[in-house]
Amino acid sequence: MYNLLIVDDEEIAIRGIEKGIDWSELPIANIYTAYDGEEARAILTEHTIHIVISDIDMPNQSGIELLEWVNEHSPASITIFLTGHADFKYAQQAVQLDCFEYLLKPIDHGVLKTCVNGAIDKVKELEQLTKIKSTYSLFYEQWNKQRPILIERFWQDVLHYRHSGAPEHLDSALQNYALPLQADSRIRVVLISIEQWREEWSARDEEIMTYGIRNVAEELVLATPSGHIVQDGNGIMYAILYKGQDGQEETSSAIEERCRLFINQCKLVLHCHLSCYIGEVGTVQQIRSAVRTLLELERSNVSDTCAIIMERETKPKLEGNNLQLVHFDDWALLLDSGKQQQLSKRIDECFDQMLESKVDYTYMASFYFGFMNMLFQWFNKKGVLMTDVFTNREWEVGENVLKSLTRMRTWAQQLSVQLTDYANQNGKDVSQAVEKVQRYMEANLGEDFSRERAAENVYLNPAYLSRLFRRETGYSLTDYLVKLRITKARMELEKTNNRVSDVAVAVGYANFSHFSKLFKKMTGLTPQEYRKKYQGV
Repeated sequence: MYNLLIVDDEEIAIRGIEKGIDWSELPIANIYTAYDGEEARAILTEHTIHIVISDIDMPNQSGIELLEWVNEHSPASITIFLTGHADFKYAQQAVQLDCFEYLLKPIDHGVLKTCVNGAIDKVKELEQLTKIKSTYSLFYEQWNKQRPILIERFWQDVLHYRHSGAPEHLDSALQNYALPLQADSRIRVVLISIEQWREEWSARDEEIMTYGIRNVAEELVLATPSGHIVQDGNGIMYAILYKGQDGQEETSSAIEERCRLFINQCKLVLHCHLSCYIGEVGTVQQIRSAVRTLLELERSNVSDTCAIIMERETKPKLEGNNLQLVHFDDWALLLDSGKQQQLSKRIDECFDQMLESKVDYTYMASFYFGFMNMLFQWFNKKGVLMTDVFTNREWEVGENVLKSLTRMRTWAQQLSVQLTDYANQNGKDVSQAVEKVQRYMEANLGEDFSRERAAENVYLNPAYLSRLFRRETGYSLTDYLVKLRITKARMELEKTNNRVSDVAVAVGYANFSHFSKLFKKMTGLTPQEYRKKYQGV
């Protein structure tokens, strides 16, 4: 229900509107009357008035002046003007002040009633808009409070490959989080490595002190609001520096000076030794490689503490063959979670780059020992003997492998397949029946597979075996067989010169077209393209 105020200096005019119109058909709760602007302002102050019907030409204060006051003090009120003077000046002022309607006296009561009904609709629209704005303001306030956390999570997702690095995806996310950046915007990363606490802290106390370091970093390392501190666990933080408020990039010396102050303050007040690794300027899209470079700097620093290390001063030591460093830590995460396809892709990308850069024997040997170190660490963490997985000592390689990128690629892929299969099977506690079926499949890749024969081999109902196999491995029997066959085919295409049609038959596909389609679906390449890529023929 809505309240109506009638303002006119003539009582007969007020009574005619108040009593002469049947307002019962409209949602009008109360009708108030005033004989001048001062009385009208008092009513508007004391009551919620939705619609004002006002004369223009009144003593002491005109209707125009009243509307000016209403717009300032009661902006939700809708005003309808009534006047006996068809003065263009009045009409012009009324329009400028956003009155709802401008009507001339004498006015037909039906017309006025229709006009008031329209004003009620306008009031409803304003109320709905106010409600929407109120809801938006509430959610915006909540979002704004959570925004720092959301922004940190976004950067963490980017750094850990949980968010796409494609420019269009980065641009969309940066816009959603109201960050003043685009994928090609220039930024600088400072890695903050907590090296040692001078006090023996409990885990809770250490977490509190780390929070204190973060706050000091926001104040001293960032220096301006144009940047964020991102915590990545393991005693490492990243200060991501955007351009300054003036749009200019800061000099390395200015950042170095702030980092020096930050290190000294943390040592003095927070009883902590830490170092800062200052990266070169790059784009948002390059942040992953920038962080990896800084991590390599941090890993290679075995002597300096409470130090500032500049990437530009150590870059020549890391460039080597103009190759990006192999990040075995990332590979270990994929290995640990049994993500064979992602790991295989990383291995292929690495070897493609090595092939393009024409690496030498020394680099190949370095890759081998790095790869083996990753495997040793994985076995040590799992408490598993290497011979449990590699029964034929497949990790051992000769000079012929170290001198061939193709053979080294095949070797790395083969070991990754064996190990991720082992991780998947043992991580999911595969039953003896399922393991026996898996071995049966591996031993009979070239034969026509029969679910019934496989079930008979383990004395189970075929339908039950299918459900059991999917539950324990995550694959259907057919999908697992395809995976085994295509993996075997890949090895054959990489290591032998057998005809592709013979390879297809050897892994159980008499229909070459069907084999070719499955192979491309699994690898993204036709068998011929795959051989050409990995044998260079």
